[in-house]
Amino acid sequence: MNVAVAPRRAGRDDRPARRRSLTVDVAIVCSAFAALAHFVATPSHYTWWPAAAVFFVVLGAAQSACAVALLRGGRAPWFVLASIWGTVGVILIYVASRTVGLPMEPPVPFHGGRWVPGRSVVPDGAKYVGPLDIFTLAAEIMVVITLLTMLPKVAKDRAVNRLMWIGVLLWGAGIVGFVW
Repeated sequence: MNVAVAPRRAGRDDRPARRRSLTVDVAIVCSAFAALAHFVATPSHYTWWPAAAVFFVVLGAAQSACAVALLRGGRAPWFVLASIWGTVGVILIYVASRTVGLPMEPPVPFHGGRWVPGRSVVPDGAKYVGPLDIFTLAAEIMVVITLLTMLPKVAKDRAVNRLMWIGVLLWGAGIVGFVW
């Protein structure tokens, strides 16, 4: 009986396993938390507006996929940038939905349009902001911050500059809206 053993390939097998950095672990946990929060909020949004529930399911699936991809080593700059801009888009939609409202959403039934202490000044009222909203928003902001650290310097500088300009434009729109 002749037993031949294939020679061990040099390269990847000889290197020690790379450990993930703490920032990647934070991004994984925060993305998974945001996904779970969106899945948890889906049923209550379905009773109010079914389109929002479908959006929450798709969003939760995308955030779960992001967490899994990061867990499995997804560090390509295109993936990191797509995750950053997708998360920024979600944050902007959330802020708009809680302040001025989204153009296609039905009116919020539990706020009036007239100013009363403790109620929204926004027509049809802004929606309730609870602890789950705040923790999810914080998790999504942490995802953006931690993913920015994973980018090469040139891509990071471009992304940070674009984020800064988005912030300046939003502040300007807020000031114009307040004065108007």
